[in-house]
Amino acid sequence: MAAILKVPENTASELLLVYKYTKAEGVVNLENATEASLEVSGEKFDGITTICKYLASKTQPQLLGEGKENQAEVEAWSNWAITAFKGVTSKELNAALQKLNEQLTSRTFVVGNQISLADLIVFAHVHHTSKNLRVKSTPNVLRWFDLIQNTVVIKNDLVKNFAPLEINLDDVPEPEAPKKEKKGDKKGDKKEEKKDGEKKEGGKKDKKDKKDKKEKKEKKPAAPAEPEQPVFTRLDIRVGYIRKCEKHPDADALYVEEIDCGDGEGQYRTIVSGLVKWYPVEEMQNRWVIVMANLKPASMRGIKSAGMVLCATAPDGSKVELLSPVDTSKVKPGDRIYVEGLEGEPEKVLPPKKKYFEAVQPDFNTKGDKIAYFQDKPFLIKTASGEPVKCEVATVQGGGIK
Repeated sequence: MAAILKVPENTASELLLVYKYTKAEGVVNLENATEASLEVSGEKFDGITTICKYLASKTQPQLLGEGKENQAEVEAWSNWAITAFKGVTSKELNAALQKLNEQLTSRTFVVGNQISLADLIVFAHVHHTSKNLRVKSTPNVLRWFDLIQNTVVIKNDLVKNFAPLEINLDDVPEPEAPKKEKKGDKKGDKKEEKKDGEKKEGGKKDKKDKKDKKEKKEKKPAAPAEPEQPVFTRLDIRVGYIRKCEKHPDADALYVEEIDCGDGEGQYRTIVSGLVKWYPVEEMQNRWVIVMANLKPASMRGIKSAGMVLCATAPDGSKVELLSPVDTSKVKPGDRIYVEGLEGEPEKVLPPKKKYFEAVQPDFNTKGDKIAYFQDKPFLIKTASGEPVKCEVATVQGGGIK
């Protein structure tokens, strides 16, 4: 007996978003009703988070999070969104947006390093109040909102249900260091204010003329638009070779690898990876990998990581496997990955604000042949001989890559 999801019309938008994003049509039938509920084999489930968790578990279990701690955090933020944005005062709404903004200060997603159920549920609620988002007060929410609406809503053709918000990320200000106030500034300001107060009609006219001149001076002709470079080509994905790997001294789940990424003779990168659960340290020695090489270096438990090894995760989360060249005899460290039909030079370092990697990573996948793909185009390694080499994993089929 198929499961039946009952969704109230024009409400429960988080349920609708999760249902459509997970493409749960194959396992759950959708019906209109006055109250939200889920019926499975005669058993009835209530509660938005409970229903969303069921939909994800049957379609994309990775949305639930990795590990008990991560899963608990995903559930906590999902429950928070349901109460923080419904039927609240303007003051309470602003407080909720500020809390979310703080959570996203140094994060791409609400929880963890990939999209989760929390992102979908929180987004559905923030979307209803998007008119309250401001560059100055919630810049981190705006960046996150733009990422989710592009990778979830626009990409999956859900714009009828969630109209996109126009966001210019160039308007989002970079953090500024506090300016020290010089002695005498306040005094000088008071003198100027007094002076201006003493001016009569002639002074006001002079002020207006200066303002008009300043506005005319600031107007510049618009620069010609630059051709848009495919986002994938901005990534610097390379062949790497692990020379040495050992456990992180302060984190049981992390390895610290020394990887030759072709940066120069004797120059090796330190990269930290959470692969202890999936590979014994012996299997991490002297092996070929595929590396995201132009992410901004980040400290992981006190050790700066200058890249990320790419892995495929099984749809049910049961396996995580390293990508590697199909034929290692034809490649060398530093050989770059490309896909046919896309051209452009990679960024030296990906600007975190632009979210280039996050925008295309959901399209990284393996198919039945265990080959790595971007959408439907295989990853190809540009070799010295000119013969392209594909990338593969050991067994994962239909998995996501990150």
